[in-house]
Amino acid sequence: MVGFSLKVLNSVPFGVGMGSFSGGRTPRTGYHLVDPSPWPIMVSAGVMNEAASFISFVHQGHYTLVNFVCATWLLLSSFYSWMMDIITEATYLGCHTSLVARGLKIGFSLFLISEAFFFVGFFWAWFHSGIGNLSSGCMWPPRPVIPVYPWGAPLFNTAVLLASGAAVTWAHRAVAIHDREEAMLPLGLCVLAGVVFLRFQLGEYRAASFSIADSVYGSCFYMLTGLHGSHVLGGTLFLAAMWVRNYFCHFIRPNRHMGVVFAVWYWHFVDVIWLIVFVWAYVWPYKNWVGDKLL
Repeated sequence: MVGFSLKVLNSVPFGVGMGSFSGGRTPRTGYHLVDPSPWPIMVSAGVMNEAASFISFVHQGHYTLVNFVCATWLLLSSFYSWMMDIITEATYLGCHTSLVARGLKIGFSLFLISEAFFFVGFFWAWFHSGIGNLSSGCMWPPRPVIPVYPWGAPLFNTAVLLASGAAVTWAHRAVAIHDREEAMLPLGLCVLAGVVFLRFQLGEYRAASFSIADSVYGSCFYMLTGLHGSHVLGGTLFLAAMWVRNYFCHFIRPNRHMGVVFAVWYWHFVDVIWLIVFVWAYVWPYKNWVGDKLL
């Protein structure tokens, strides 16, 4: 599927669109009329097949590795082609006018709000289970669970994310003034910070004395921190894509760096969520465990 193009474009550098049935159209109103594309339904099919494969695996049903690999290939190749179409429309076809950019900003803002409420649900479960719960003897974490020591890897990860927040702001300012070479370093540092964070998070999971099956504490802890970790992974891939696009000079035109803006917003969102997770999922249980209660 990757490499098959339904567009006829003249020689276009990195970022060639591969899915729309016709070239992008921007009428005089300033709004972009999105062309018919096969990628949304194909991405949906890939997600559905991956979910079906996972459910079959969990219930020990008929499951083959081939099904999962094919679903993953379909999902990734379709998503890649979809993103290449968007990059082509924005960078080479001029479809993203100021009105389109405003709509994209509103849409991404609503996406971040929805993600915030996604975390609210897990924090709600965390506090509902941890504050004055008689089933756990009003102890959080319930005995004999030993919480993760917060002043080791979690504190280091906090410093890494805060430093990366400063670096991503540096990258944004460099891109805004079209300084391609200066933006390469901070974008690369942010990607490295994401990899380091995930590496230490994985090491923390391996060293933890409890599992996801150890009471509601273990379930909520791993779901909450794992959800944040998945967002760090997504943000790292997002920033890596912006690094590649910056390398290929996609942001040298004025006001053509919406991708970087959204990556910066997303990374700052991940930073803020982590600070909340660090205080309430690491420091608070540890303080309770040593007898210095915060709540």
